[in-house]
Amino acid sequence: MTRSSRLWLSLHLGLGLAWIALLASRAPTGSGHGATGSQVFLMLLLAGWLPSLALACWQVKHRRWRSLIGSDLLGAGVLVLLACTAYVPLFFFNVAWFLPLALLPRGVLSELLIRLLPSGRITP
Repeated sequence: MTRSSRLWLSLHLGLGLAWIALLASRAPTGSGHGATGSQVFLMLLLAGWLPSLALACWQVKHRRWRSLIGSDLLGAGVLVLLACTAYVPLFFFNVAWFLPLALLPRGVLSELLIRLLPSGRITP
């Protein structure tokens, strides 16, 4: 794997983790209603982010715009479908947290950020 591919993959996965942390920070804290921030973070990490590793590995090899847009849409659709079917018995009403996670087009954003970064300033 080339250096730019490793950078792209780490940026893709980092965007997902940052988005999960931001979503978890918006969770209610100790009010007794709904999941706490740490519970939301763990739920999104295990059931939303880890399955997207396969998508990220595929996208790093297929970095054309059509492929990125199509795979981001397909990945979002699969995550929304999982949230509406298989995750309902597991997480009950907390499945609403998966929708904003699914709507972040990480492949397209990673490609845009890589293209905006000055190539001479990237350090290992």
